[in-house]
Amino acid sequence: MKQVLAPTEELVAEVSKMQRSRGYTDQLMSNFFGCSRLTYQQTRTGKRKVGNAYFNGAMRFLSTVDKAARGERSSVVRRETRETKINLELAIDGRGKYEINTSINMLDHLLSQLAKHGLFDIKITATGDDGHHIAEDVAICLGKAFGDALGEKRGIVRMAEATVPMDDALAMVVIDISGRGYTVLELNFAENDMFGFPTDLIRHFLESLANEARLNLHARIIYGTNDHHKAEALFKALGRALDRATRIDERISGELPSTKGVLEG
Repeated sequence: MKQVLAPTEELVAEVSKMQRSRGYTDQLMSNFFGCSRLTYQQTRTGKRKVGNAYFNGAMRFLSTVDKAARGERSSVVRRETRETKINLELAIDGRGKYEINTSINMLDHLLSQLAKHGLFDIKITATGDDGHHIAEDVAICLGKAFGDALGEKRGIVRMAEATVPMDDALAMVVIDISGRGYTVLELNFAENDMFGFPTDLIRHFLESLANEARLNLHARIIYGTNDHHKAEALFKALGRALDRATRIDERISGELPSTKGVLEG
């Protein structure tokens, strides 16, 4: 008589099957799931019941595998807290189309530059109790969307840079989709208010984006006099660098661009 597995047992069995077929270690899986290796191992071997961390990680993992098999690189992220409500859709292999309404005009403008010059299709609606919380949570959602859409990151170029002028200003952004969130930012804005949008929030936005997307982000405003031009050049460069780093290099199709064989931490 064939053994009938409980739904959670079927989930663990399917995840383990996918893990074996790809040769992933328990450490790599636990990094992806966001739990400890011990928790992952004990759940995989049936010594621990399926908890929320494992279940949510398994859903993300299986969705990522399914999308990769279909050649899709897209993500939908919803985030609702006591401070904000964010709905975000991202397609990496897009045409630069965007529908963005964060209730902050300058943030909308900068994100539209990222979408247009990165050739990402982005839809964002965001409401919240103040500009700081909205900008922070939009950055968190956008970073999560990039991470989810890239999935296993097989075949990506991974590292890229872009230097972009905007009249008097020149900005440079360098990206490494390394699995490690890290920022080095030299943002020499003249003032801390840009049409009601504090320039300090640009730094916080980039830090939150890099942390959630788990990428190295080095950005520098090389020179300029107009803060609007500096910020616009920066986000155009960010879009271009992300576009180049997320492209598929057909020469390494299906491979991870890492000597470690891992792009998670």
